[in-house]
Formats: sequence, C-alpha cells, structure tokens
Amino acid sequence: MKSKFKFLIALTVFGLLFSNASLSFADEVNDLLSFYVNKFTPERAELVISDKPDSTGMFNDIYLELTGVVIEQLRLDSLKVRMRGVQFNEPSQWASGNVECKEALSVLASGKILESDINKSIANRTFGEGDHWHDLSMKIASSGLSGRGYYKFSFLDILIEINSGLRIVQGKELWLNNPLIKINKMDLPDYVTRKALSQIQPLVNLQEFPLPLSLNRVELSQGEAVLSSRRLPEPLTDGLKYIYIK
Repeated sequence: MKSKFKFLIALTVFGLLFSNASLSFADEVNDLLSFYVNKFTPERAELVISDKPDSTGMFNDIYLELTGVVIEQLRLDSLKVRMRGVQFNEPSQWASGNVECKEALSVLASGKILESDINKSIANRTFGEGDHWHDLSMKIASSGLSGRGYYKFSFLDILIEINSGLRIVQGKELWLNNPLIKINKMDLPDYVTRKALSQIQPLVNLQEFPLPLSLNRVELSQGEAVLSSRRLPEPLTDGLKYIYIK
C-alpha cells in the first residue's frame, strides 16, 4: 500500500525544516492515511496536517478529503473533514491498523452523495426477508426525494411511490422526512406501510465512520444531496500534504 502513495510534503508558513529526526513521523502519518485508504478504498485521498503529531497522537489541525469513498456499501462522491485539537491513540500503534480518533475540539464535515450511487447501492441490497422490496429506485431534486418500488407483502406485489423530504438523525443518519405515500389502487393497513418504510430507513448510515462526525443539515439539488455540519469544512492550505491516488 505504501508504494502506491505519492507524497507532496511542503514547508508550512512556519518554515518547518526536515531533519532526520523530524522525517521519522512521516511514516506514522502515512500509516494514518493508509488506515483510511484501506477501510474506505477511495479513488483519491488527501491528508493535510498543520504540524507533526505529538507522542500521544495529538494534532493541532487536520484536513482529510476523500473522493469516491465507500461506506456501508454506499459510494460518497466526496467526503471532507476539518478537525482541530484532534486526539488519536499513540502513533506507534497506527502501522498495525490500530487507529482510534478519541476526540476533537472542533469537527466540520461535508459529504456529497449522488443519485446514481444511491441507486447502485439499492440494487445491491436486500430490503427485508419474507416481506421485501424489489425494483426500488430513487430520484433527488431540489424539492426533495422521490422513489418508487414494489413491496412484496404476503402474496401481494404492491407498487409504492414515495415523495419525501430528508432529515439528519443522530448526526450520522439520513432519513426520509414526512414521506407522502401513494399505493397502486389498494387500501392497506397503516402497519403495512410503516413496515415497508422501516426496511429502507435510514437511507444513509455513517454510525460506523471512525471519526467524530456530527452532521446537521441536508441540501438538495438535481441528482445529488450534500450532508454537512452547520459550517462547511475549509481546506487547510498551509501544512504538510499527503496524497493517495488509486
């Protein structure tokens, strides 16, 4: 994996000079980036740090940008995270794949999801066992999300159409918000539609993402959704930069 990394290591505005001793931490930061590359198989990854971590794994300022990252079988077109006062576990443990982000004073994040990637993820997943969805697809527009699919319930094959807003739950999940349901020429008990909707919720789940994300808002445009914190993360322009290209 390390042989695939292309490093751009620049002087910071503070005039950092690399001695043999200071170069030793570069491998540790490489190990940190390798962990996220191995876990999420991005098409491109960029890690920028304001300065080297201390012996406990503390960074003053860090920026991570992943392109084409896969989380829970869903591709995110981009994921950007800016963190300050970040405490990881000890750098000596990173080479073995033991990486833990324990806390951060400030975390700003933004993730963009494409309609096409949502539908690819849906095509590869099974929603339910006995009662289940099939031929499910969704469209994203600035007005909200629309979807249609067939729900197999007992011996019935029910066409269900959904128009809905989207909302963030627990800072890491994307859910339908106040969905309007249209069912083809059938009057069904409420519990059937509730069960059908429960099988596709949440649409996006970032609970297992190994950084302390806290998302607050959803912005929709034609064909894509952007999930973000209240403020968007800005790149760290002055620092030590590490780039991975698949």
